[in-house]
Amino acid sequence: MRSKSLLAWKLKAVFVAGLLSASIAQARMEELPDSELSNITGQAFINLTTDANAGINYTRVNFGVKVDTQLNMKKLQLGQYDDAVTRAGEVAGSSDILINNFALGTVNADGSINPFRIADPFVELAYSGNKVVGVRIGFGEAKGVLSGDIQSLTGNIPVHITGTAKPIYDKASFGDKILLGLAGITNSTKLQGDATLVNASGNPDPVRGGLAGMPNGSGLSCVSGCNLGGLSDALLGLFKSSGCAILSLSTCFPLADFKSLPVGNISNMNTMDGAAKGFFISFQTQDLAWKDMDQNAFMTALKGAFMNMPKYRDANGNLVSPINIDFEQAFNGIPRQDTCLGSATAGC
Repeated sequence: MRSKSLLAWKLKAVFVAGLLSASIAQARMEELPDSELSNITGQAFINLTTDANAGINYTRVNFGVKVDTQLNMKKLQLGQYDDAVTRAGEVAGSSDILINNFALGTVNADGSINPFRIADPFVELAYSGNKVVGVRIGFGEAKGVLSGDIQSLTGNIPVHITGTAKPIYDKASFGDKILLGLAGITNSTKLQGDATLVNASGNPDPVRGGLAGMPNGSGLSCVSGCNLGGLSDALLGLFKSSGCAILSLSTCFPLADFKSLPVGNISNMNTMDGAAKGFFISFQTQDLAWKDMDQNAFMTALKGAFMNMPKYRDANGNLVSPINIDFEQAFNGIPRQDTCLGSATAGC
C-alpha cells in the first residue's frame, strides 16, 4: 500500500510531539484571570462522543481535521470467511468487499495530484455490555475519485443515472426506438433513473454484489426535453425494469466495468461544497445500527464488512446520491484514471 495521506502524517506528528513534551516539559500550570480567558476560543483537534440505541452503546473518536489524500492499495479485501461460515448462497471463499488496485484520488500526466478530500474523519466502537460488537471508520464529508477493479461489494451504494437519451437510442432495438419516439423521447431528451447493488435477476442484492443496476419494478423518468410533457412520463412508466432489462435494454452492469467513480460533486474540488456525507466502512459481528452522520438517524449495517455511501441532503435540502453517472458511462463503463506516479496507471 502506498499512501500520501496528510492525516497519517499529522497523527504521527501529534504522537511524537506528545512523547517529546511528556519527557522534557518542566512548566507548571498557571491560573488565567477571567479577563484573559474571555479572549480565548478554540475547539479540540480530537474529541469523544457517546450514544446508545437498542441496548448498544457507542463511543466515537472525532478528528476535527480536513485531509487531502492520494492513496493506492494493491487489494482492499474485507469480510472473507472460511467455507464453514460462508454467507448462505454466496460463493465459498468470496469476500464482503473485494476491490483490487484500490485508490483514492488521481494523478495527472505531469505528476501533480488531484487529491481525494475528506473532512471530519472518525473512528467508532459499538459495545454490547463489555463486548465490542462493531467498529467503523468514516468521514463526515468526502469528495473525489474512487478507483479500483471492483469484484464484490456489501453495503448501501445508491447510484443516480442521468443524461441525454442518445446512448439509449444507440443501444435500443428498432422496435424500442419506435416506442421511445411515441413517448416523445428524442436523442436530446434528458432522462434519469436510480441504481443500486443487484443480482443477475435484477433483485436488490446488498451482500457481495457484483452488479449495479435498476432494480425490478423501477423505471426511467423525464428531466427535460420530453415532447409530450407529463404524458411522456406516463408512457415511460409503462416500461419497468425486469430481469435486468427494460425491453431490449440492459439495466444491470458489472461493477468491474466502473474503474473510477466520482464520489460527491467533483466539478469544483476547491471547496467541500457538494461533498458526499456519511461515507463509512464498518465491521460488525451482528446486524448493527449505526447513526447516519447526515440525517442523524440510525441505519442498519449487515453482519460482516459493510460499505455505506448513503444518499444525503445538499445545501438546498434535496436528497442526492453520492455517485452520479450518465447513460454513456452506465452502458460502456468508466475507464480507470491514472492513480500512480510513474509509468503504471494502476497497481502501483
